Amino acid sequence: MRGALGDWRGIVADSSTEPKRTKSVRRNRFSIVSLIPTVYAPAFLLAVGQGVLIPVLPVFAKDEFLATEVFIGLAVGAKHLGTLAFDVPAGILVSRFGMWRTMLVGIGLFAVAAVAAANSPNFTFLFVARFAAGASFAFWMISRHAFIAGAVPTRHRGKALSLYGGVGRVAAIIGPILGGVLAEYVNIRAPFYVQAAIAILTGIFVLYAMKKTGGDKVDPQGHRNVVASVGSTLSAHRHDFMTAGLVAVILQFIRAAREFLIPVWGDEMGLRTDQIGYVASVSYAVDSTMFPIVGWTMDRFGRKYVGVPALVVMGIGLSLLPFADGMTMLMIAGIVTGLGNGLSSGFVLTLGSDLAPLNDPGEFLGVWRFISDVGGAVGPPLIGGIAQIMALATATWFTGGIAGLGALALVTLVKETVARRRLRRR
Repeated sequence: MRGALGDWRGIVADSSTEPKRTKSVRRNRFSIVSLIPTVYAPAFLLAVGQGVLIPVLPVFAKDEFLATEVFIGLAVGAKHLGTLAFDVPAGILVSRFGMWRTMLVGIGLFAVAAVAAANSPNFTFLFVARFAAGASFAFWMISRHAFIAGAVPTRHRGKALSLYGGVGRVAAIIGPILGGVLAEYVNIRAPFYVQAAIAILTGIFVLYAMKKTGGDKVDPQGHRNVVASVGSTLSAHRHDFMTAGLVAVILQFIRAAREFLIPVWGDEMGLRTDQIGYVASVSYAVDSTMFPIVGWTMDRFGRKYVGVPALVVMGIGLSLLPFADGMTMLMIAGIVTGLGNGLSSGFVLTLGSDLAPLNDPGEFLGVWRFISDVGGAVGPPLIGGIAQIMALATATWFTGGIAGLGALALVTLVKETVARRRLRRR
């Protein structure tokens, strides 16, 4: 354990540094503290905001609009669809207008989308509001991802990005509990307003950090025809997108399935929203304990050493859900699934960073996010459709089988990126 944790001091670049200054940064000593105000603290806040709706949204769609499993799946998947639709545009915006500006636009849109969802007069309006929330997430994630990809050297990238994923997982412990309690003891719309308030607080935090570090002055301005360059990015990296991208799709599919299946199973068993929130939070608590070991393992042994077991364990955890006949068994399934997801902490981000061009990775990461988010967008509606046509248990076991296929694809189709990236740097 000491080896896994001992490298955490000194892995991240100075927060005011942008990709065009990356070469000089890599000569300096890295400090995790310098990225706390600009990367990790805002990520923590926004993850809490996203987590408040995990136990609430399926119940909200069902109770307010009498949604069936298919429409509940659409409500949950709308955010992933919005992210999917705006991944590539977000990558273009990062290259054209800079990371900070793109990030702030995303945070503002997230707040507006939360208020709109709370006041939805019908299901269509709710779907559009959640779609907009997904677009905001694309702006946020790609701007953050592009910065870390350019600022952190390969030998520390697994730890840096697993920490980024771990911060979100720690925050997700708080979010579902908060959302479930608010929905149960205030009203079902209260978590949406809390989400908007957290987004505003995050925006203020980011704006302050940007001004303090001078990030607004060094944020790059694009001068190329980046729209045209997306096509060349697809062509140049088509093999990576077809192999590693397939694994990323499956992993995101399983993650989205987790958000859908655990609350729906809890609601089917008659649990209260706060009880569902407790299950989700315990699952994320287990999830959040894994990132130090995961980061060290990825950098020491390789990315596959965490990706393969993550998919296998998540598949097992979700396959336990049909055996849940009360809160205890649902909690066990949630814990196993959380353990599996924790093993994948930062995996998709790290793999994408390894494969991205060293200079100006915006377009590549936009396409990478687009491809991987296909899984998140397709997952809940597809699982909901299977559940409505066949049975919820059938949909759950189908999801577990997809996880197994993802593990097999990672073993057989994807080359280890750690050694490959080091060769590119020589």
